[in-house]
Amino acid sequence: MIGRFRSLLAHWSRGIRRRLAGDRYHPEEHYMRGPGPKTRAKSADRASTTGS
Repeated sequence: MIGRFRSLLAHWSRGIRRRLAGDRYHPEEHYMRGPGPKTRAKSADRASTTGS
């Protein structure tokens, strides 16, 4: 009985903390879209040196 009460209390307190803290995780800020301009420049340099 006490274990269930503790579990319920922990669940409620987590929910309250999340609501008070706000939504801090934004997946769009961590999404990797692919290689950037430096990687493209490196691969272009490799292609030009191996092609000649």
